[in-house]
Amino acid sequence: MSDSKSSLSLRYYLTLEESQDGFALATFGKKQITRFITPLVCVAILVWGLYLGLDGVGRYYVALGAFFLVLQLLMRYWFLPMMFKRQFVKYQFGKSEQGLDLYQDYAEIFANGGTKTLHYHEVANFAEGKLTYMLELKSRMVVIVPKRALRDAHEHALFSNSFNKK
Repeated sequence: MSDSKSSLSLRYYLTLEESQDGFALATFGKKQITRFITPLVCVAILVWGLYLGLDGVGRYYVALGAFFLVLQLLMRYWFLPMMFKRQFVKYQFGKSEQGLDLYQDYAEIFANGGTKTLHYHEVANFAEGKLTYMLELKSRMVVIVPKRALRDAHEHALFSNSFNKK
């Protein structure tokens, strides 16, 4: 049987917010709990320092925990978003059309005028964010697909079922 017609064809331009959502999925962890591990360790260091007492060695733990917590907050909520926005504007990622065609056994990715064929078994991670879907391939390439590119619930289900490994 021939796969000449795709079951789903998407063409889209990513916005800054969608790119940031996909970037957060790819870098801060695919599961919500993994985003909070490092700040929880910082809070645990703070609590340990308070337990030891502020008059002895505990004050160093409190200072260290507070320093790491402030550093985490600055990196996560100020520095990384600022740098991502600068790169997005500088390289004009939002002005290049991207696309994805789903077939029975494989998908085709369109970006920067080129085409890449990917088989569904090449997808290492699939995650759903607020605005986007993120596909991480075994080759460490990341594909970000905005949810707005999918028109109805049937297309969302078809897309999710194609890549989601249960």
